[in-house]
Amino acid sequence: MFNNMTLSDSAQQEADLPGSILLIVGMVVVAACLFLAISLVQFQSIDQSLVTLVASNLEQSGVENPVTAVLLNFRSYDTLLEVAVLLIVALAVMPFSLQVARQPFIKVSEPRKRSLILEAFLRWLLPAIVVTSGYLLWTGAALPGGAFQAGALLAGAGILLLLAGHHSFNFNAPTARLLLVVGLAMFLLVGAGVVLSSGIALAYPEAMAGTLILVIEVAATITIAAILVLLFCALQIEPQHALANRVEEEKHS
Repeated sequence: MFNNMTLSDSAQQEADLPGSILLIVGMVVVAACLFLAISLVQFQSIDQSLVTLVASNLEQSGVENPVTAVLLNFRSYDTLLEVAVLLIVALAVMPFSLQVARQPFIKVSEPRKRSLILEAFLRWLLPAIVVTSGYLLWTGAALPGGAFQAGALLAGAGILLLLAGHHSFNFNAPTARLLLVVGLAMFLLVGAGVVLSSGIALAYPEAMAGTLILVIEVAATITIAAILVLLFCALQIEPQHALANRVEEEKHS
């Protein structure tokens, strides 16, 4: 997956890169390693256990679920980086085609082989999945749930649409790209915005912590679902009849 994530397109081009570029890249990597090493050395141990520490500060987090409080408040940097890693993976596998960039995100077609049972089943199941995903997102503030669970469930709805063969997703469309980046963009926007009130990035004001966490989770749910569906398509496990329909449409477009 990451084989093509190099400084150039080929070994020959990489060998021809100026030494100054390699020096700058090396200095950045060394600086990052030194920063992490110094941070670990200066880190002071805490006498309280993490469970006690989280419980004693839970009221300030804006949520009642300690897991959500840790992921999106106390250690929000970790979650921000996790969303960033997911976006990097999506960029690594995302197909690129200028020919379909202006076509809609969701394409509807008539499959060559229809499964009436599956189609009837999906009419009932898909709305239930979307509602359940929204419930998991909302209840994550107080009970087990949250953006990752809701996003995974929502991605399941998209994958079921692909399996039925009526729909296909064009991840070169502007709408798809917006869905892929909205989670990280909203996270960064909120993190930078709270600097004006708290003076520290991602340090939410106590009065607005719950609302800001919900905003981040809604955007992250959309991005997680879009990335998981993209990964499903990139692994070429799309049904062959749906894939054949999409290729045929692209030929005539």
